[in-house]
Amino acid sequence: MSQAHRDYFNRLAAVWNDVAAPELRLKELMLRFGVIPGDRVLDVGAGTGRLSSCLTELVGMTGLVIAMDFSEKMLRQGRSLLRDGSLQFACTDVCSLALADASMDKIVCYSVFPHIKRPDAALREMHRVLCPRGKLLILHTCCSRKLNALHASLEDVVWYDLLPKAAELLPLLSEHGFAVEKSEEVPELYWIEARRR
Repeated sequence: MSQAHRDYFNRLAAVWNDVAAPELRLKELMLRFGVIPGDRVLDVGAGTGRLSSCLTELVGMTGLVIAMDFSEKMLRQGRSLLRDGSLQFACTDVCSLALADASMDKIVCYSVFPHIKRPDAALREMHRVLCPRGKLLILHTCCSRKLNALHASLEDVVWYDLLPKAAELLPLLSEHGFAVEKSEEVPELYWIEARRR
C-alpha cells in the first residue's frame, strides 16, 4: 500500500469499529474455507482484528493467527480489544512479509485486495509463506461491482482501489503458482479459493 493509504486507514482506526458494519457470516465463511484447530493462518489486512477474532476461536490454542496490517493504528486498536494466546500482530507490508518460507497453512485476504498496489509482489510473497498445498482465500462480502461503487463514493485515496471481477483475477493467481479450486462472484459474495501448487 502507499503512504497515502496508510495515513487514510490510520485516521479511521479509532472509529473503524463504529462506522464499519459488522459481518455476521465470518465464522460460517471461515468454516467453509476449512479453518480447523491447529491451523496457522495469516490474516492479511487485519485492521482492528474482526476476522482475526473469529480465526483464533477456530484454530484454538494449538493454532496461530497472525493479524497483519500496514496501518499501525488499526493494529493498536486490535491489540487493545483482543487478547488471545494464539494471536500475534504484525505491522508490515504484504509485499514483504517477515515470515519464514512455508510457515502458514492458510492465508485470508478479507476486504483488502483492492488496496494492494502491487498484487504480483503480494501473491509471490503469499505463495512463498504458504506451506505446500496451503490455501489462499480472497474474500469480500459483496461483488466487485458493489465494492467498486462504494469506493468511488468515498472520494479519497481508496477511490482508485478497484477489485477486478473474480474471473479476471484467476490468470494472475495461476501465473504465481496457485491452483484455483473455487471461484464465486454473486451480489453478496466474492470468493476465490486457491491452493499453492
